[in-house]
Amino acid sequence: MIPATLIENDRSPKFYKNYPRLFSNYFDAIDEEILCQLSQAGYLYYHATLLVDGLIDDKEFDQLPLIMHLQEETIKSLTSIYGAKSIFWNFWNNRKKEYFKAVETEKKLSYDRAIRFTEYADLADQKTAFGKVAIDCIYLLSNQKDDALYHALVKSHYYFSLGFQLYDDVKDYSEDIKKGQFNWAIYEQRKMMNDAPLNSDYGVLHKLLFINGIGQKILGKSISCFRRALEILDPYIESEWKGIVLETKEIIENYLDSTEGYVRTIEKKVQIKRQGTVDYSFFRYGKTRDKVLKNGLDFIKKSFLENYAELKHIMFLSKSEGFQNEQEIHSSDVFQRALLNECLIAICKENNFNSTKFFERECQYLVAQRNRDAIGGWSYFPSVVEIAADIDDLGQMIQLFIACGKSSLVDAYCMQAIQIALSQRTCSNGGLETWIIPKENQNAIQQKQDLFNTSKWGKGPDIEVVANFMYALHQFDSIKYLNPIKNAIKFIVENQNEQGYWDSRWYYGRYYGTYVCLRLFKEYKDLFPAYMLKAIEYIIDHQNKDGGFSTEPGKTSDPLATAFALLSLKLFLNSEHRASMRAENYLRRAQQVDGSWNESNFIKPKAQEPYKSKTITTAFVLKAMNYGKSI
Repeated sequence: MIPATLIENDRSPKFYKNYPRLFSNYFDAIDEEILCQLSQAGYLYYHATLLVDGLIDDKEFDQLPLIMHLQEETIKSLTSIYGAKSIFWNFWNNRKKEYFKAVETEKKLSYDRAIRFTEYADLADQKTAFGKVAIDCIYLLSNQKDDALYHALVKSHYYFSLGFQLYDDVKDYSEDIKKGQFNWAIYEQRKMMNDAPLNSDYGVLHKLLFINGIGQKILGKSISCFRRALEILDPYIESEWKGIVLETKEIIENYLDSTEGYVRTIEKKVQIKRQGTVDYSFFRYGKTRDKVLKNGLDFIKKSFLENYAELKHIMFLSKSEGFQNEQEIHSSDVFQRALLNECLIAICKENNFNSTKFFERECQYLVAQRNRDAIGGWSYFPSVVEIAADIDDLGQMIQLFIACGKSSLVDAYCMQAIQIALSQRTCSNGGLETWIIPKENQNAIQQKQDLFNTSKWGKGPDIEVVANFMYALHQFDSIKYLNPIKNAIKFIVENQNEQGYWDSRWYYGRYYGTYVCLRLFKEYKDLFPAYMLKAIEYIIDHQNKDGGFSTEPGKTSDPLATAFALLSLKLFLNSEHRASMRAENYLRRAQQVDGSWNESNFIKPKAQEPYKSKTITTAFVLKAMNYGKSI
């Protein structure tokens, strides 16, 4: 009987639950009941082995009774299948010797002596000795009919185990270095550093593992092991085992792909930084007596002089993911620059800074980044053909042009995209799909974009995107677009969370989406006042003790979430309201020595790859703190 807690807490790959079954296709039909019994016995002993490792590594002696129970149940089950005097126990004892040899070898491994790779490879194989028992079991049940096949399976298991251990060492780098456990990646890194002691910032060390190319080299070796295992299996029939080897190889190839992408994004950021700035100056603000504001603008100006390298979103979109572009590294600040400038304009207006020439040049820069097709508009990554223009980018550009007093730019560059979005992508619920693509008569590129929208990131409608776009239309021509705006507000109302906030598809946390919805609602406050009140009450009720707000509920306060919450509060409440003042005090305390505020996750274009920026965080904080200042 498998303890329920073991199943509930199990985070292991699913194939360990039925390990013997992976090999059953290779031999004559095995009785299904016996196969289930073997699988259960193997699963019990697998967990017993994991707990033994914990006992050895972490001195978890409280697990000893469970270890003994799992081992006893396994032996009982195997005895009921093979009997007490079967040759099976010779195989079992040999595997047990292998495992204990691995335990002994691992204790002797030291970073202070040269270690042959063959020694490490044998250790990886011996550590998984009980996994090979699954092959032994099926082989013996077939009456040992095919020795060559048996040895081929054992050899394929050797390469699978070695490949998996190499991959595991790269992924578990930080955990192993903390525990003092031998790890081939750490060993190779120490060799590169001439055995100098490693510092205690494990996160930095893990990044250096890839920046120095060690991680990629080890993952490449891991993939080679899986290829060798597949070569050994190639002459034989298809099986679950071969499928697992292939699937694991692909997982590691994707991991290698993403790590190589990570390194190349860092290299791209350094390259952008070295390119220097554009040929015009940042606006003047030196006469302000507000030190918090001046220091914050000093930081943003420094970022501007470094070609906004820190602001840019750099992503690795590989051909293995289906992207077909001339390059795999993509850099853009189109959306970010529009957001940043909208914040800076608001700050300049509140403080009477002369900034007209600066924002004229910024508008010129962004106009140059537009799509040059029949639709127009802007794509988040202009260099990625699979990414269509979207209403979030379009809405942000419209807001910027209006704020700069350049409504003529909306007429010149936005009208076709607005028309297609409203006429062809409006939903029956009042929302709009995010991507601006004609529904009919799509060309080849648009068909591909539509496919990617459906398969990779969804079409929408996305609440916060709809709110941002409709706010832009309100600013541009509130009379002409009144009906779609009112319909969209109904859609937004219907999708308010019962607690009072609005969720976001493309942004982290609850406060950005809530802010852009409330910003639109303020312009139509007579329509749904109860929903606005509910949102404000939610924000006030979820303020942290330090006055800040958190991107992740229950976590520590962060400046970006606090800025969005403060902007929301100031839309409807006096700036001297207690919640607003507490938020401002938190932000004053959180400002860094260089004038910035620490970044936190902001945009979520891809799972586990958040966009965040100190520059954008600093801009939103300054906007929030200066909102209503001139009143």
